[in-house]
Amino acid sequence: MIYTYKAIIFDCDGVIVDTENISNTILKAMLSQHGLELDDETLHAKFTGFTNKENLLNAEKLLGRALPDNFDEEYRERFHRIISTELEPIKGVCDLLSKIKKPIAMATNARRQEMEFKLNKIHLSDVFSTRFCVEDVENGKPAPDLYLKAANALKVDPKDCLVIEDSVAGITAGRAAGMRVLAFSETIDAKIQIAAGATDCFNTMKELEALLDL
Repeated sequence: MIYTYKAIIFDCDGVIVDTENISNTILKAMLSQHGLELDDETLHAKFTGFTNKENLLNAEKLLGRALPDNFDEEYRERFHRIISTELEPIKGVCDLLSKIKKPIAMATNARRQEMEFKLNKIHLSDVFSTRFCVEDVENGKPAPDLYLKAANALKVDPKDCLVIEDSVAGITAGRAAGMRVLAFSETIDAKIQIAAGATDCFNTMKELEALLDL
């Protein structure tokens, strides 16, 4: 199916940059050290794409006790140490972006410093001149705030926006904003994404090009 749209709003982690596998690996290992073993289904459904704050709360609920005060700081240190040398754009995404003629924006649950670092690292800051992070809204994903803010900035009705996402939190946010969501299924089961409300799924950026009629 080919979709019509007036604007496209992209998530960042797991869609533009290959960070979610890195973050999930670190999070699983650290939580395992504290006695919480996560299978992939639980990881993708309850942790991937959510804010760090939400992830800590979810982990503590599953554990039944608080995590150490320095847990988030240690996680961020490990994450930044790896992406400072290993961060790469998702295969094919730069070519895809070069073909889009409609307005685009970024809406990410990352903090501003992290968002700016990633975009500068992969040389896409100019491409996403319209971009918003979790610090720009009252509520991060899965609330719709980020996507509604992006649509407003692009001056496009939410119903005319397509969202490109991968996580349950992001898909939920896009649908709550009244947008259609195309989900990248390279690492997350498409069944989970469809259950979360994704309109369609794709496995490669070439497949997304076809869906966008590029």
